[in-house]
Amino acid sequence: MTTTQQTQHQGIEVPAGALLSDGMSRFVRMGAWAAMVSGLALVVSFLMEWLVVPHERLGSDAFLTSAYTVSSGLRLLSLVLLLWGLIGIYGPQSRAAGTFGLWAFVVVFLGTALSVGNTWAEVFVWPTFAQVAPGMVPGGFTTEAASYMARGLTLSFPLFGLGLILFGAATFWARVYPRWIAVLLIVSVPMTMFLDPTAGTFQESIGQILLGIAVATLGFYALRRAASSTSSS
Repeated sequence: MTTTQQTQHQGIEVPAGALLSDGMSRFVRMGAWAAMVSGLALVVSFLMEWLVVPHERLGSDAFLTSAYTVSSGLRLLSLVLLLWGLIGIYGPQSRAAGTFGLWAFVVVFLGTALSVGNTWAEVFVWPTFAQVAPGMVPGGFTTEAASYMARGLTLSFPLFGLGLILFGAATFWARVYPRWIAVLLIVSVPMTMFLDPTAGTFQESIGQILLGIAVATLGFYALRRAASSTSSS
């Protein structure tokens, strides 16, 4: 493998390591866009859960509606993009956040990855259970098998919440982004965990809506920093 590559149009030899570094920098910068889309998708999803999806009127049959399909699909999109978005948010503050910030990023990244599996189940598994085994859907864990699934939820969501709190604390101390966004990120976790989780209620949605706002805003500021650093170089 050669250590340099010839540019096609200018005939200038550029170190292969520099090209790799430039490609990684673009990947991290694009992560800021992913964070903004992720946050907005999460906000829209839980606004729909609160205002559109007819949980109170239909009960478990609400999982079979098109409104729920759109809402849960947006959540899945949000969580998948959040994996990329976390990289875009963490990149500009990686040095300022130090070792604690690195480990906070690792925890929230792993928690997000596990939560993607839960959200995938919301899109594809819960509607199936609503048809063939209503006792297995969220809020109706009445069988031994459903209780086993509930234990999986108690593993991934607390890890995700812990990671968000640690990442928010690292962001607060790093001072790269406005501190109020870090506070909003941290506050969204207990609001999600301790308010009434009944599907379709304001209490279920508000914490996740705040989380989406925090993620989208962090992505916006990460993009601004990337633009300013590019223009100054």
